[in-house]
Amino acid sequence: MPVSARVYISVVSAAGATAIAYACFDSPWPAGLTRFLVYFLLSLLAATLKLRLPGLTGTMSIGFVFVLLGIAQLTLIETMAIACAGALVQCLWRAQTRPAPVQVLFSVSAVAVSLALAARGAESIGSAGRMPPVSALMAVAASLYFAANSLLVSGVLSLVKRQPLRTVWQQCFLFAFPYYLLGGAIAGLMTVSARDIGWQPSLLMLPVMGLIYFFYRVYLGRVAVVADSQ
Repeated sequence: MPVSARVYISVVSAAGATAIAYACFDSPWPAGLTRFLVYFLLSLLAATLKLRLPGLTGTMSIGFVFVLLGIAQLTLIETMAIACAGALVQCLWRAQTRPAPVQVLFSVSAVAVSLALAARGAESIGSAGRMPPVSALMAVAASLYFAANSLLVSGVLSLVKRQPLRTVWQQCFLFAFPYYLLGGAIAGLMTVSARDIGWQPSLLMLPVMGLIYFFYRVYLGRVAVVADSQ
């Protein structure tokens, strides 16, 4: 691994540790933990439903929906716990090749930094004058989370492969942006429903995200077949 990549990983890991520490001191745990525990357990389950990205050994899952739900409904420390635990499961669960500890550390750190940026961005927009609709906040949070995470991962791939960052990002992550926007829309609908009828009934919307996951799985399978035939 190039020295530049090692330095980059160290910087991202330090930033991830800082983001986790910030979340720990930013907000206390609430008295009622039922919603957090349900979201936490469901996010772990969702992290096992992985989509393998073209040209990468990494994956993406539908667990990010619970990160977005946490941004809208939970405290930052709760959401950070959901995001980091989900990243761990996603890295380790039935991995084709066992990831090195540094790879796991980088993945968790990238998720922590991405969450901190997305949460702060959504909070800034929400506190700036007139309160925008929940759907707009979720779109912003999903976009920031996707952009930060994909660029951080693309950065290390760019250094390792010695390719331009833009080229790596477009090849590996551009197609995934609609996936995150759809997840943000689902999280927005669930948040609005949670305010009107309670968070438990809003969970009935999760199968819609399951259908989106199934569609992308079929699509990526066909992309892989075409790539192998060329």
